[in-house]
Amino acid sequence: MTSIALQFKDAVTAKKLVGKKDQLAEDYESETIRQTAEDYDNFQLLVNSLETDLKKLSGLSPDDKNKQRQEFLIPKYIPEAHKYIEEEACYRNPVLVEVIIMLLDTGQIPEAMEFIHCAIDQKQPMPQRFKKSNLPTFIADNVLVWANAQIARGQSHDPEFSQIFEAMIEDGWKVPRELIAKYHKVAGDIDMSNNQLEDAMEHFVRATEIDPVGAKCTTKINQIKKKLDK
Repeated sequence: MTSIALQFKDAVTAKKLVGKKDQLAEDYESETIRQTAEDYDNFQLLVNSLETDLKKLSGLSPDDKNKQRQEFLIPKYIPEAHKYIEEEACYRNPVLVEVIIMLLDTGQIPEAMEFIHCAIDQKQPMPQRFKKSNLPTFIADNVLVWANAQIARGQSHDPEFSQIFEAMIEDGWKVPRELIAKYHKVAGDIDMSNNQLEDAMEHFVRATEIDPVGAKCTTKINQIKKKLDK
């Protein structure tokens, strides 16, 4: 296949993936929680304060934004997220979601976990600035990036990676199939590194079934077959 044809094929594939993400975001948004806080006026003051603080990040470099998030915004708003969880409340809560986003953006995945499952279960919506991603996809993408970085550094990626992977599959998160395939591939790599070859094979085969073009697990499948046949 010529390079022009390959470029065209890649462009078509990318366009289809964007279309799928747009549809997933729309489907998720249509199901999101609609209730508002009982003490609406006071809660809206909190939301307005957060929006003002977030606007102050505009124009800063990525590093400076994360520094502001870590040193100022997260300490300021995470108590509100804790309070929401402790009260077992259930209403549309942009503060909870923004706390999750900030924790993920700054790589604080373990700290985000106690909020993630509540937000997903309640179908909390993403802020309007996120046009092409719903909350499950945003979370799964960020945890996958974090897990790969942890693995590369030889540091722990669990239980966070496994918990998100399990929730994605068992709870039927609305995420692109390609993302599920990536999780299977990483899980296969982890099992392979631990010499759990049969488990690794299952993940690589499943990744290939889900995303035949993008999974790129054929070489690893063949390597495992050779080892198992010995």
